[in-house]
Amino acid sequence: MNTCLLLWYRFYGVSMFLKNDVEKLEEGYMLAKQALADIDRSSGYPNYPNAISKFMRALCGPPWGKIDYDPRQITNIMSNITTASADDLRNVLTYVNRIERFGDGQWAVILEGDLFPLVISRAYELTKT
Repeated sequence: MNTCLLLWYRFYGVSMFLKNDVEKLEEGYMLAKQALADIDRSSGYPNYPNAISKFMRALCGPPWGKIDYDPRQITNIMSNITTASADDLRNVLTYVNRIERFGDGQWAVILEGDLFPLVISRAYELTKT
């Protein structure tokens, strides 16, 4: 895709990501998943290793973050993941980043589940269209 067009999409908030963005997402996910065993819970609260914190922070930045995300849509999006749009995926990933604010340890729970493989698979499909 033309670099100028991509910058225009991102500047105006259009849901656009490329295959290399999805590859970086997948790589970050794999590193975060490997770091699950390194979570320090000695204080009663999870102290996440850098790989997990870095990955989760990336979910709120371009091209994944969505300022006006709607957490009420997550269940519907995930139950229809095979038809999710790029904007839907951005909604889910922003939600995943923010969920830790409402319950300690939620990042670990999500990383242990199947949400990321489903989202990453769908994101790859969307880069082919």
